[in-house]
Amino acid sequence: MDLDALFGDGKNSDVDTIDADAEAQEFENDEVPDEDEGVGGIGWKALALFVGGGLLVTALAVAFTAWVINALVL
Repeated sequence: MDLDALFGDGKNSDVDTIDADAEAQEFENDEVPDEDEGVGGIGWKALALFVGGGLLVTALAVAFTAWVINALVL
């Protein structure tokens, strides 16, 4: 296969349209919060409740499954 078929023959390619002398534009973004805003995250109490609740639901599901299996076997 010819490389010109894959990459073009150098005529009208995107690489030819890049201006090497162009200057970078700087944009200001006012939507970025300051360092003081939004610090703290979820909090350790909420995280502890979330993990504890997940463990409780898992324990209840395992207990129910064991109860159902025990009832089917006996």
